[in-house]
Amino acid sequence: MPEGAHPTSPPPAVARPASPVGVRVAEARDAADIARIHNQGIEERSATFEIDPRHPEQIEAKIADPGQLLVVAERDGAVVGWAGVSRANDRCTQAGVGEYTIYVDRDTRGGGVGVPLLEGLAGEAERNGYWKLVGRIFTTNEPSLALARRCGFYDVGIHRRHGRLAGEWKDVLVVERLLGDAAQD
Repeated sequence: MPEGAHPTSPPPAVARPASPVGVRVAEARDAADIARIHNQGIEERSATFEIDPRHPEQIEAKIADPGQLLVVAERDGAVVGWAGVSRANDRCTQAGVGEYTIYVDRDTRGGGVGVPLLEGLAGEAERNGYWKLVGRIFTTNEPSLALARRCGFYDVGIHRRHGRLAGEWKDVLVVERLLGDAAQD
């Protein structure tokens, strides 16, 4: 018994480990959850230049678009995050270079969702012919920067004053990660 505890006091709470996170390719049924999570990021003004909320119909169209790849993270049957990749350039010689985006539900951030989600996206991207993922992250978005680095992305450089958000200039750090045989020395 802990010092100072009363003999009839309940035992101290034991933190339960979070349920595992599963990652799968997004389906039309995920559109409302993806829009909800994306809109959290738009509202917070910490991860995107976007200002207009997303609607499930827009997400359904994105899921159906063969040029887009979206995955979702699930925990206990609920969608708790999503990530996507789209071609970064229309040149055929760069068809395997994709720009990624990732959003985690605000209620599950810091709970072990980001790494499996970003790794799951990288795996799906490689299976779909991508050899490089590129991201542009606000230099003030420390959690996203830490996640990218934890998942093997490295810093390429900073685009200074890349755009304005709510009247404020934002710098973005470009990160990239090579996939498949492109990652072999």
